[in-house]
Amino acid sequence: MTLNEDEPMPRTSIDQKTMHRYLSEHLLGSESGLNHFKAAQHTWADTAYAKRFESLHQQVQADQDDLKRIMDRLGCTKRPMARLLAPAAKLAGHVNPFNPLRMRKLGAAQVQLDVLTGLLNAKLRMWQTLLLMLPHDPRLDQALLQDLSHRAESQISQLKGLSDETWPERFAPQVHDEQGEHRP
Repeated sequence: MTLNEDEPMPRTSIDQKTMHRYLSEHLLGSESGLNHFKAAQHTWADTAYAKRFESLHQQVQADQDDLKRIMDRLGCTKRPMARLLAPAAKLAGHVNPFNPLRMRKLGAAQVQLDVLTGLLNAKLRMWQTLLLMLPHDPRLDQALLQDLSHRAESQISQLKGLSDETWPERFAPQVHDEQGEHRP
């Protein structure tokens, strides 16, 4: 369904102001989240997992682009407070407070993966919440929202797989050889 500017807005039983605020807050969170995924990509650069982290970053970027298109379709405008907070959200992702040294062998790397999983779960719930609104707002695209939900579930599964495969790097005891050097 395409909206023509000459056509009247479709009637909905959704409070548009609340929905727009909700989506704006998710978009703001996605700014930070995208940078957290970029930071994780840097953490795992030069490893066998690098391409998978790069792929997750690209997938999250595509989802953010879809969220922006959904918001445009719904007539959402970026709220002034969100405009002010967006640079701080981006900076938080760049700083990477969960693993500032980007070291894979620390517990902080596990916290980073856990936080990323939480961000993906929040995104999944947003898509699922929008799916609940389908009968109340004809501008929402069921096929797209279902696809976005499946993509989020896949991303959660991919990240869980990466976390499961790499846990020994963070939690296996360090062994010292005869020369006193660390070995995992």
